[in-house]
Amino acid sequence: MNFIQRLAARVFFGTTSVFEGANRSPRRASVPGSAPQDATLDLSPGIRSELVRRSRYLVKNSGFLREIVGSMALYSIGDGILPQPASKDAAWNEKALDYFTRWARHADISGRFNLIQCEHLACKALDVDGEIFILKTLENGEPKIQLIESHRIGSTDIDNTESPFIDGVKLSGVGKPVAYRLLKDDGGFTDLAAHDVLHIFDPDAVSQLRGFPTLQHSINHMLDVMELLALEKHAVKDNADVARVLKTNKVNVDDRDFRIDTPRTPSGSDAGFLQTILGGKLVKLQPDEALESFQSNRPSPTFQGFLDYLQRDSALGLLPYEFSSDSSKVGGAGVRLIVAKADRRFSYRQNVLIDRMLRPIWLFVIGHAISAGKLPPAENWTEVDFVTPRRVTVDAGRESQQNREDIKAGLKTLTDHFAELGCDINHELETRAREMALIRETAAKYGLAPQDLFQSFTQSTPQ
Repeated sequence: MNFIQRLAARVFFGTTSVFEGANRSPRRASVPGSAPQDATLDLSPGIRSELVRRSRYLVKNSGFLREIVGSMALYSIGDGILPQPASKDAAWNEKALDYFTRWARHADISGRFNLIQCEHLACKALDVDGEIFILKTLENGEPKIQLIESHRIGSTDIDNTESPFIDGVKLSGVGKPVAYRLLKDDGGFTDLAAHDVLHIFDPDAVSQLRGFPTLQHSINHMLDVMELLALEKHAVKDNADVARVLKTNKVNVDDRDFRIDTPRTPSGSDAGFLQTILGGKLVKLQPDEALESFQSNRPSPTFQGFLDYLQRDSALGLLPYEFSSDSSKVGGAGVRLIVAKADRRFSYRQNVLIDRMLRPIWLFVIGHAISAGKLPPAENWTEVDFVTPRRVTVDAGRESQQNREDIKAGLKTLTDHFAELGCDINHELETRAREMALIRETAAKYGLAPQDLFQSFTQSTPQ
């Protein structure tokens, strides 16, 4: 195949392919876009900015999306993803954890957020903005972090193809970020070295430099839902404002044809007297007129089903619709499958935050403490695990029994078990040891066996 043929194949790509999915048809809408290209070209600064703008609007105004974003952060972060030092020195691990815990209470340089709150903000930003930036900095010689929202990173010369920055990111010759451009409100900018910045996002493509909202596929659906709901509410209000309908054969009808009598002095069995007895209003109609109650069919029975479809499709890629919205139609094994799928998404989100945010922050804080002499050096001090919140479950009793069997069989360690519960094994064992010592001490004080403290009062009372 010569050059012209190859060029023609590219230009007319998909017209007569053995792959049916590549063939065009006059009965089928064409797929927008050009030939495959780098994600940086697909996700231009203008498109990314518009996606973020719409996504933020929807999360502010759509309860459905707000619940999904909140649930993702609630179950992924919970009470916080906590570090667990894993060096070979147990005493050093305890000191390092204590130092980091005290630092985490005032992690943000603005003084407004602790580290757990920063985790929640970062998790929400991944869904709403698609990314968040964290600047590692120092304040009075102490390590601090600063959260930077996505709209603060960008290029000042978007139309300049010679600019070394691509949507606020400067790359090396091998495609490694070396700097980020921080935009200021006054129109100026500051270039931040890449080693001082944590760019937290979950790329969908190798060539992707910036993140886009996880909600992007649901934007049009949810805008339609909000519009349909607004129109339907107007229709319901209009229908509710009409109480009665007068049917007549007359061609011309005016207000005088529809009369409502007012009460009069009772005299015999006239209309005024009857109205006084029965209450309400009496309507006088002509022989060719009929008064009927207005029956509204808004919203229609199919309207809710249509909304459910739009919301269900919007939830795909985020959380199972049944988990975040309505689980009333699912039971038994279906519930466990939904919970398992949701738990997998929470676990994946936790791994993204650990690898891109929490582990680098640990290295930054503890590394600075060691260099400043606040912590002694330790072998493998960079080794650290993280304890995530307790896994979601719908049958705690069954899973508890299975965990006991797995531990007895050697299929699971105590460390794994406590990690699934969102607990630190070191803390749990220390607590258990203190409790056992307290039990023995109390029993000895009163001349009892330790097991006697757990017998019921009636069992331990002499007969």
